[in-house]
Amino acid sequence: MANFLAFSIGGVTMGVLFALAASGLVLTYTTSGIFNFAHGALAMLSAFAFYQMTQVWMWSTWIAFATVGFILAPLFQVGVYYVIMKRLHGTSEVTKIVVSIAVMLALFGLAQWGWPSNGNLYAIPLFFGNTAEWTIHVGGHDVYFQFFQAFAITTAALLGVALNFLFKRARLGIAMRAVVDNPDLVRLNGGIPDRIAALSWAIGGSMAAIAGILIAQVQGSTDATSLTILLISSAITAAMIGRLRSIPATIFGGILIGLEISYFNGYAPQTWGSWSSSFGVSIPVISLFVVLLVLPQDRLRGATLSRLRERFDVPTMKVSWIAAAALAIFVLMLGQIMAATDSETLAGGLALSIVALSLTLLTGYAGEINLAPISFAGIGAIIAYHHGVIGSILSQRTSTWGILLAIVGTAIIGGFVALPALRLRGLHLALATMAFGIFMSDFLLSFTGVVTVPLIHVQLGFVEGAMTVPPVDLFGLSLATPKTQLIANTVIFCLLGVGMIALRRSSYGRKLVAMKDSPAAAATLGQNLLGLKVSAFMISSGIAALGGILYCISLGSAQSASFDILLSFALVMGTVVGGIGSVSGALLGGVALGVGLQAIQHTFFNLATAHNDFGQFFSWATAWHLAALMPATIGITLGGNPSGSVANIVQSYRPVVENRLVLISTLLALGVTYGLTLAHVWGNWWFVFCFGCIGIIAPAVAKQTAAAVSTQGPASSEDLVGLVRA
Repeated sequence: MANFLAFSIGGVTMGVLFALAASGLVLTYTTSGIFNFAHGALAMLSAFAFYQMTQVWMWSTWIAFATVGFILAPLFQVGVYYVIMKRLHGTSEVTKIVVSIAVMLALFGLAQWGWPSNGNLYAIPLFFGNTAEWTIHVGGHDVYFQFFQAFAITTAALLGVALNFLFKRARLGIAMRAVVDNPDLVRLNGGIPDRIAALSWAIGGSMAAIAGILIAQVQGSTDATSLTILLISSAITAAMIGRLRSIPATIFGGILIGLEISYFNGYAPQTWGSWSSSFGVSIPVISLFVVLLVLPQDRLRGATLSRLRERFDVPTMKVSWIAAAALAIFVLMLGQIMAATDSETLAGGLALSIVALSLTLLTGYAGEINLAPISFAGIGAIIAYHHGVIGSILSQRTSTWGILLAIVGTAIIGGFVALPALRLRGLHLALATMAFGIFMSDFLLSFTGVVTVPLIHVQLGFVEGAMTVPPVDLFGLSLATPKTQLIANTVIFCLLGVGMIALRRSSYGRKLVAMKDSPAAAATLGQNLLGLKVSAFMISSGIAALGGILYCISLGSAQSASFDILLSFALVMGTVVGGIGSVSGALLGGVALGVGLQAIQHTFFNLATAHNDFGQFFSWATAWHLAALMPATIGITLGGNPSGSVANIVQSYRPVVENRLVLISTLLALGVTYGLTLAHVWGNWWFVFCFGCIGIIAPAVAKQTAAAVSTQGPASSEDLVGLVRA
C-alpha cells in the first residue's frame, strides 16, 4: 500500500505538470487554429534558461523562475505569433504543421547550441531541496510527500482553474475563442484579433515554461532530446484527451498519463530489462494513438482548393525526362571531381530524397500527412539487414531479393498502420503518424539486441546497437564503391521521380488529388476512398523502405539515432520548403538534410583552418551547431511562400533560358569552372564558390537585359555583350 501511494503521488505530480503544458497548447490552438508543435521545445528551452540563470549565473531561484516563466517565454511567444504564425492564414494544414515544426527544430538547435549534450549533465535541483518533505504513516510504512510535489500540484491546479475560468466565464476568454470562429465579428465589436491571439500565445508560453522547469526538476538532469520528446508526446496526448477545447478533461488526461508511467515504472518486472524502460518511455505515444482512434470521426469535408495558397504545377513527361537526364549528367560530372567521402555524403542525401518521394505521393498528391517517413525507412533497412545480406564476412552484399522483400514487407506494414488511421485526417492523422514514429524511435529502434517475432520468424532490432548494411548486389553487379553508389542512387531517384510524375498524370493520380481536394466529392462520384488511402500508404512505405536501405549503405554503419523522429520532422520540413507536391521538392528536402548541414559545418571548419584571423569565430560557429539553425530558419519563412522554394527558383531562371546569349555565357562560365577544377587548378571549395556566384549573377544579368530591351527596344548583339561584361 505504501508503494502504491508513493507511485500515485509521483504520478499525479508528473501528470499535473503534463496537464499544465497541455493546457497552454489547448489555449494557443483554440485561439489561433494553429497546433503548436514547438510548445514542448519551448518548455525544454525554458528549463535550460532556468538552469543557466540559477546554476551558472547564480541568480535567485525564484527570480529566475519568474523571469523565465512570466517574462521571457511570453515575450518569445508574442514575437513568434507576430513574425511567423499570423502569416499562415490561407495555408493548408501541412504548411501550418511544418512551420511550427520548423520553430521546434530552431529551438532544439538553440538548446544544442548553448548547452551541448557531449557528456554534460545539466542538473536542476528541486525547489525546497530533496529533503524537504512530510512523512505519512500508512500500514506501518512511511510514505514521503515532498514540498516540491505539493508546490507543483498546487501551482498546476491553480493555473488550471484560472485558465478554465478565463475560457468559460471571462469576457477576454470568449473573445479569444471568437478570434478563430469569426475575427471580423470581433473587429465589429471593438476587439483587435491579432492582439487577442498574441495574448493567448503569451499565456500559453508562460504555462509551457513553468511546466518545463518543474518537469526538468523531477527528471533530475536536463537533456534536450529526451525532454523535448517527453513534453511533446505527453502534452499532446493530454490535449487530445481534452479534445483540444476542454481544460478539465485535459487536466484529467495529464494525470492519467502521469499515473500510467509511474505505475508501469514501479510495477514492471525487473526481468524485462531494457524492454521495460523502452516501453515506459513509449506509454504517452501509445496512449495518444489509442485516443486518436476512439475520437469521434470528423465529417468528410468539401472542396478547399480555392481557399488555399498552395499551387503545384505538373510537368509534362518530356520535360520530366529531360530534367532527369540533366540531373543524372550533373551528378555524374560532380562525381568526377568529388572525394570518396563527399560522394558517400551526396549518395546519402539522394537516398533521403528517395525517402522524401514517399511524402510527395502520400502528402503532396493524396493529402495524407505523414510525420514519420524515416521510421518506415528504418523498418525497410532492418528487414534488408536481417533477411537480405548474403556472402561471407569480407564479401557480404545486400541481395536484390532482400531489397524486394524489404520493400514489400514495409509496404504491408504501412498498410496495417494505415488501417486504424483511415478514419483520421489532417492534424489527427499527423499526430497518429508522429506517435508511430516516436514509438519506433523509443521502442523498436532503440533495442541493442535482436528480437525475433515468433509467428512469422522475422528478426528485428540492432546487433550491439549498430547495423551495417553492405553494398547492393544488383543482379550480379556490385555497387561497392562510393561513386557507383552515387550513380545508382541518382539513377534510382530519377526513375522514381519520372514514375511519380507519370503516376500523377494517370487516372490513379487524378483520383488521389481529387480525394485531397474534396473527399466528399470523391466519395459522391463513387471513388473507393478506403482503397485509395491504403494503396497510397503502401506505395509510400515501399518507396521509403528503398530509400532507407540506400541511406544505410551510404552511412556504412547505422545506429538507432539514424532513424530518430526529429530527423523525420526535418525531412518533412525540408520537403515542404522545397515543395511537397513536386519531385524537385523531394530532391531539395533530402539533399538539404543529408548534404546541406554537413556542407555548412565543413565550410565553417575549413574557413577556420584557412583563416587564422577569423578562426575563433568560425570555430565557434562550427562547435555551437550554427548549421542546425539555418534549415529551421528557412522553414519558418514558409508562410510567405507556401508552395515551396523550387518553383520560385525555376521561375527566377526563366529569363536565363529565354535569353540565348546569357544562357550560352552562363554555360561557358560553368564549363570553365568545372574544367579548372577537374584539372586540379583549384580545389572543390573554389568550384562551389564560383558555381554559386554564377548562379546568382546569371538571373540578374538576364533580368537587366530584359529590362533594357523593354525600355530601349531591340538591342544589338554588341549592346548585349557589353551588358553581360558589365
